[in-house]
Amino acid sequence: MSSLYSILPDSLAERLETNKLILRPYQEGDEGDFMRVLQENSDALNPAFSGRLARIKALEDVRLQMQQLRTDWDNRKTFDFGVWTKADNSYVGDIALQNLDHKIPKAEIGLYFSGWPKTRALVQEALHCILEFAFDTLQLNKVYIRCTARNKFYGELAEENGFKEEGTLRSDFRGTDSNELHDLTYFGMTRPDYEEQRRQHESENPVTLA
Repeated sequence: MSSLYSILPDSLAERLETNKLILRPYQEGDEGDFMRVLQENSDALNPAFSGRLARIKALEDVRLQMQQLRTDWDNRKTFDFGVWTKADNSYVGDIALQNLDHKIPKAEIGLYFSGWPKTRALVQEALHCILEFAFDTLQLNKVYIRCTARNKFYGELAEENGFKEEGTLRSDFRGTDSNELHDLTYFGMTRPDYEEQRRQHESENPVTLA
């Protein structure tokens, strides 16, 4: 058992809520939504999620993928949340904490959403929620986002919300079934960054007691 597992809480809330969103692990019945968003956004998901796209060809593939995500969750390896809107229960995307490193501890945020840029505000809301889960619940010390040129808009959104651009690794990523090499730009948030963001938010939105 990894030492990361030993420092995490024995039980974790699996359903997270924001003003407009519900974030939760995938379950039976989500297969159609999961596959639809992948298929409708396949161009935007390449090359970052080319591996997931390659694995999903039929509903049975989705079921196997969800079983693996459940196993990874139970083993504290990956925390993958599907994202639904509260207003009409529409599935809009996926956000996950993955590649957990127990030594720091830190994790990578992976995400994709349909309808960008119209869903920008929802993506930001989901990002804030996953940051609270990472720093307050899991007690991580750092999270980061890696972006290729095609999805750097997520990194730019992260910068607007307290992440710092940490540099670009040239020719550092290759998608599934592709010989093309891509540069990866890193955007990171440390615990001090997160706490400074919280202090700033609290100062701009003071609580008034009756």
